[in-house]
Amino acid sequence: MIIILAIISIILISFFYKKTTPVINNWQKILLISLRSIAIIIIFLLLLNPILYFFHDKAVKPSVVILNDVSESMQQFGKKQTKSKIFKNFNNKIETIIESKDYNIINFDFANGINGSKTSTNLSKTFLQIFNKIDSNNIEAIFLLSDGWFNDEEFELIENQNIPVFTIDPHFQSDDFDIKLTAIKHNKSVYRNEITPIEAIITAKNYEGKAKVELYSDDLLINKKVIDLNGIDFLQINFDTSFQSTGFTPISLKITTDSTEINTENNLLNSAIQVKRDRSKVLLISDILNWDVKFIISAVNQNQHWQSKFLLKKDQLQFGNKSTRFKTEMDEINVLTLINYGNLNFSENEVILIDRFVRNGGGLFIVGKPIIELEDISPAISYDINQTFKSTFALTKLSEQYNTFSSIEEKELTNIPPVSYYYVNPKVEAKILAQFNNDERSPAILFKNIVNGKILHFAFLDLWKWQLWDSNNTYNNLIYNIFSWIGQTSSDRFYASIDKNSFYLGEDININLLAFDETLSPITEMNAEISVTNSEGKIIYQSFLLKENNKHSIKISDLQSGKYNFVISDKISNLQTEGEFIISQNSPESRDNGINLSLLSYISNKTNGKLIENMSDLEIPKAKKEIIKLKFEIPIYKKWYLIALFLFAFCTELFFRKRWGLL
Repeated sequence: MIIILAIISIILISFFYKKTTPVINNWQKILLISLRSIAIIIIFLLLLNPILYFFHDKAVKPSVVILNDVSESMQQFGKKQTKSKIFKNFNNKIETIIESKDYNIINFDFANGINGSKTSTNLSKTFLQIFNKIDSNNIEAIFLLSDGWFNDEEFELIENQNIPVFTIDPHFQSDDFDIKLTAIKHNKSVYRNEITPIEAIITAKNYEGKAKVELYSDDLLINKKVIDLNGIDFLQINFDTSFQSTGFTPISLKITTDSTEINTENNLLNSAIQVKRDRSKVLLISDILNWDVKFIISAVNQNQHWQSKFLLKKDQLQFGNKSTRFKTEMDEINVLTLINYGNLNFSENEVILIDRFVRNGGGLFIVGKPIIELEDISPAISYDINQTFKSTFALTKLSEQYNTFSSIEEKELTNIPPVSYYYVNPKVEAKILAQFNNDERSPAILFKNIVNGKILHFAFLDLWKWQLWDSNNTYNNLIYNIFSWIGQTSSDRFYASIDKNSFYLGEDININLLAFDETLSPITEMNAEISVTNSEGKIIYQSFLLKENNKHSIKISDLQSGKYNFVISDKISNLQTEGEFIISQNSPESRDNGINLSLLSYISNKTNGKLIENMSDLEIPKAKKEIIKLKFEIPIYKKWYLIALFLFAFCTELFFRKRWGLL
């Protein structure tokens, strides 16, 4: 198209300059025609935007990638040399064989990724970085020169690439004796003053003799044992201990011998235990010891994480045959249950204690007749009727907001026998969760929030009769769920889940956020932000949690050793949770002795590769070069010198036309 336009333009321009006034000679005409033609052709180029294409063939060699593990575990000595030196010799031999087969060789050093930290080894991260640098379609094979100790959670990325991975068995052996604390096992959280087993797993290689194992808490020695390792390669020992102080408690295990050991870095293990205050407590107070009391206590005690205590209140407060003080009994409880058969009353000081307890986040469960002294905080006010009546009850629509009641099936409610109820007058702020099946549809179950606490009122007695023919254990589950619900704080509904409290240097920290609304339904829409601070209170990491499959989580990497606190807050619900963890000074690489042949064999089998024991077993076909057609394009209209040439031709033509009298 441009060529046709250029020819037409040249013809027209030549015709234009055929006769001039004044007359100029032929060479002047040719010069002016050339300059005008150049300018016009450039205008066409700018308008039509043509691109020049050039093609040529190129032979491409397939590539073989050699991955050299340079992590700290590769520096372990064998009989004569380190693992790293042994694998270096394999590297040289492999390169010689591959070069003879006409492959392109690409070497990468890796640990926690390519050129990453040497304190841990992550193979999946390394593969991901390689495939971002090199087209995986051009990789014929991968040689993995490593001891096989990886921190990967899974190898799905490696298995899905359809690239054979060849691994090496270097026949590595070490004669040096080595005692190692392989693992420390314990519950993530325990209760104060409760006997807690802490298990230490010890492996010994080439060692005969005794060793001392010590257990520390906050750098204080709390227990020790002397063990005999003669003829023993593997040993498990238990320490039974308890903790008096609550909170995040670092612990450590240390093993020592009288002999000189080359590698002592694996003789220490750090961890941490969250020591809780006590088990959740329910305090029951009633004016009569009756079946309601007995069956509620049985329902509470079915869960080992809850404890209950009953007090009889008449002229004075009694625990069994002994008198007790109300203030003392209120200490460190989660739920206060008051069962009133008509004569339960409290003094002014006791009312103040109950009010303060609820406002600080405690749960108050009232069963029976409303208590006059507590009417300021109660969801119901009593009618001036002392008589009880018989009726069944049904849940209201409002009860569906709370999982405690919405989980009860309708057919189970119909099995509840008539209860003895009182007429009550609900307060404006109270939520009526159930009504009696009487003419007035009077309230049966009422609920009210007050500051941080919850108050639930059953305006009836004798619910225990339901238990007698309740084959599905619904009564026990309902009572337990009630205490779990009204005894929970906002932190119980919004909390971070972390798989353990202590991590090795270089290990990833995975944190999941569990969030529930007041109905105990999962919260999916959040804008949760995490801030991590070190022991000095300085923020060293800040980010937003990622949402995937309606779950919020985050992975934190590359933190230095030390103690850390984190706070997660949601901008939408205004909920907040916090936690702690520690990162040990020890690298997991110091514990990775020998060669992990089982994992190396697994990787090679899964990728259709091979575990090579001798270099004579290495069989590689000659490389087949692929001919690819390369295309180059030149967008002429984008070149700066095209504009420069247009200006030069246009201005030069004007100059000569004026000089020769044509303007």
